[in-house]
Amino acid sequence: MDSISYSRLSPLEKLEIAIDVVRNMDTSMRPLNSDGNPGGLVEFSDDDDREIIIIGDLHANKNNLKRILMDSGNLAKLRDNRAVLVFLGDIIHDDRSGYMREMESSIKIMEVTLHLLERYPNNVVYILGNHETMNSQIAKHGIQQGLEYRRALVEYYGEEYANLMQVFFDSLPVFVKHPYFLATHAGPPRGGITREEIINIDHFPNLKHQLLWNRLNELRSTPSMKEYGEEDIVETRRLLGCPENIPFIVGHNPMWKWGGDDSIWINPVGTKNHIILYSNLPKKCPYLVFKDSMQYIVKYADLRLKKRRFVLDDYA
Repeated sequence: MDSISYSRLSPLEKLEIAIDVVRNMDTSMRPLNSDGNPGGLVEFSDDDDREIIIIGDLHANKNNLKRILMDSGNLAKLRDNRAVLVFLGDIIHDDRSGYMREMESSIKIMEVTLHLLERYPNNVVYILGNHETMNSQIAKHGIQQGLEYRRALVEYYGEEYANLMQVFFDSLPVFVKHPYFLATHAGPPRGGITREEIINIDHFPNLKHQLLWNRLNELRSTPSMKEYGEEDIVETRRLLGCPENIPFIVGHNPMWKWGGDDSIWINPVGTKNHIILYSNLPKKCPYLVFKDSMQYIVKYADLRLKKRRFVLDDYA
């Protein structure tokens, strides 16, 4: 679809296109579950030589997303099928103190994301995060961001659009298995998880909840059922038939308490080949690139560029 045709579509039609994209991914890449529906796993083949660009939690920071797309010719790589963009989830909901009720930024960043899915349907993978919902479970400092987001969507686009956005979220996969890395939003379940369980994740609500909500056990004690440890990462690699040193990448759990001004944590709390990635800081924006091996590159989008209006079609 050309840019003029897309711009003339209603918000509802644009959302419907995005749902079709995530539901109709090639079944060799997103295997069907036992019910015949798109499963929870996105699995890259061994001969897929495209560069992988991994973006951590953005939490409604559209500027950082724009800067990553503009960095290193990334949009041109998507256009030419030389790269795949992987979002680790939590694209919406500003998590800064004083901004948690503000939802216009969430609506705007989702517009860009939906356009990316339409423009590059074979080059964008969006993993479900715990914030991709509109229920009351999502609350920070007493602010129910899920409900606030729904109210804003209804106000902007109507009840039908808000309902369809939840359908979109429910259609997203939860895990990426690539020859060079594994990725999910929050962390592995206790005791690991199998390929078949990931594909059929909607049949395992407890495992799905852990993939979206688990946090790294920072005390190196026996993890609670809301935490994961080094042994769970190791067991997930084993169950999925992956090399022992394959990087395991998540977002969800920023390690601010450990100090520093960055938002990427490599091998945190003594874990091995494990990365926690956030991409939402206003002054520093790391993202990961994989190409040809498990040796990844940490890149930083240039946030000092002079701000100007960003139109996706200008870079497509």
